[in-house]
Amino acid sequence: RTGSRAASAYRALREVQAEMYAVQQIWALRARRVELNLYGAVTMNDQFVAHNGFGLAANYYIINPLAVGLNGNFYHGLNSESEFNFETSRAARIGQPLTEYSWNANLNVTYVPAYGKFAAFDNFIFHYDFYVLLGGGVISTRPRAVVDPDNRTFDWTIRPTWGFGGGMRIFFTRWLAAMLEIRDYMFLDELENPSIA
Repeated sequence: RTGSRAASAYRALREVQAEMYAVQQIWALRARRVELNLYGAVTMNDQFVAHNGFGLAANYYIINPLAVGLNGNFYHGLNSESEFNFETSRAARIGQPLTEYSWNANLNVTYVPAYGKFAAFDNFIFHYDFYVLLGGGVISTRPRAVVDPDNRTFDWTIRPTWGFGGGMRIFFTRWLAAMLEIRDYMFLDELENPSIA
């Protein structure tokens, strides 16, 4: 007993430098708040044409995991034919019918099923969440002329679109986050008929 009391006294005399961090379960509450996102967009898995653009999204969270929102994308002047399609068309003398986009607007429903946190940079704790979304809207498109493109153009047409997607959001502060999202827009489109009657 004498030995254990001496050891306890020795431990109490040492300088203690303990650190304790309290981490909330949900760091950034979203209920009844508005979220604004300015973003850039690139197309994936299309070897013929790229529909790059930029957009703005606004979401209102009715409850913490559920939001309704609007987003719009602007593509006008940013569509570009791929080098693969250009070289293939010249070599084989076959024009691949393409379309170009001008803009689109969508109404979305977003659901956040999971959130979490991870530590990085020694003591900094990042909070993140995953979300899925579903929505529909309109898109303005037109075919690109393959036959005599210097003298022929088509009119822009507004078409209904629908789609779904998902993403991940990492919070740096309660009001600033980085997002990565993949979204699939689906719509019925028209292409130029490459054959001439």
